[in-house]
Amino acid sequence: MNILHVVPSFAPCFSAGGVVNSSYKIAKKQAENGHNVVVYTTDSCKNRLKFENNYNVNVDGINVFYFKNISNNVKNKLTIDTPLGLNSNLKNNIDNFDIVHIHEHRHSLAILTHKYAKKNNIPYVLHAHGSVLPFFQKEKLKEIFDKLWGFDILYDAHKLIAETEVEKAQYIDMGVKEELIEIVPTGVELDDFNFLPQKGNFKSKYGISPDEKLILFLGRINKIKGLDLLIKAFNRIDNDNVKLAIVGGDYGFKQELNQLISEFNLKDKVIFPGVLIDDAKKEALIDCDLFVIPSRYESFGVSTLEAMACEKPIVMTKNNHIHNWIEGNAGLTCEFNENQLAGCIEKLLNDEELSKRFGKTGKKLIIEKYNWDKIEKEMEKVYQSCIC
Repeated sequence: MNILHVVPSFAPCFSAGGVVNSSYKIAKKQAENGHNVVVYTTDSCKNRLKFENNYNVNVDGINVFYFKNISNNVKNKLTIDTPLGLNSNLKNNIDNFDIVHIHEHRHSLAILTHKYAKKNNIPYVLHAHGSVLPFFQKEKLKEIFDKLWGFDILYDAHKLIAETEVEKAQYIDMGVKEELIEIVPTGVELDDFNFLPQKGNFKSKYGISPDEKLILFLGRINKIKGLDLLIKAFNRIDNDNVKLAIVGGDYGFKQELNQLISEFNLKDKVIFPGVLIDDAKKEALIDCDLFVIPSRYESFGVSTLEAMACEKPIVMTKNNHIHNWIEGNAGLTCEFNENQLAGCIEKLLNDEELSKRFGKTGKKLIIEKYNWDKIEKEMEKVYQSCIC
């Protein structure tokens, strides 16, 4: 198949969040399996991406077009894409594709892709990645977008990808017909976790002694991730032999976290290693004793699956779409409450046998269900149903 993926940010901008990782992994797997895969994206990241030629860059067998955003600052502050050249490329080339895969839908790339896909009768699937409903931030702007473009983008899709049952219900709440929705989870590449770094590297780099416990968060430093709650809960833990690592790029929330850290006198117990990728990220996962996702809202965090692939127990809030199958299987869940979060963390830090059991069960779930080989086959079936 000739497949076009449309996504606002793409590899190597992994600091932008799980959508980048998910779109990259599925496109890479499709290219490995013999499909002709093209990605239309932008050059925006925290710092603008730079290439000798922003068009038709080969990324692991994927033909990626990084259209230049007029302003990288506008993109980062207001989440508004202004991709130069995208309109003409879609107009002239969309007929070359059998299927289009739009990742998220409240962005200008989706508006233009919808316009030309509909005009040329090219089927497309919409993959919202947890952004179906217009809530949490910029609600009014999202509602305006939906009235102008969003509902048309949703309703004209041949199929809609939901990663969980919760997300499927959200599509239905937005007026999408249930028979058009397919549940396809996100996943991890199992081969990436066959050979892991030596244990102790991360702790050594950041001055953490081998006998100290390590709590790890991995993701964007953004208000939606609930890191203020995590620091408040961490402050309540009755254990002087534990450190907290908050790994990820700052999306405007680190200053507030530093104020809390100073208020609670935790400066020597909390570290911010920045964005870690590849082996550096795996070193953090290998050395942690517990992986925490304290989100105000989370659809399906890839970092959680990566922690499970490393046999780490999980603690998350019930604001996460996958909390039902984490609870009692791969970890513990709680309400968005600092006392409850602190209690779950302490329970797993103090119960090594339970932590090991959760770790092994989590790894088993990854192998059986949440790996890209199986997911790519499921996605291909969805595509074929749109083309036939």
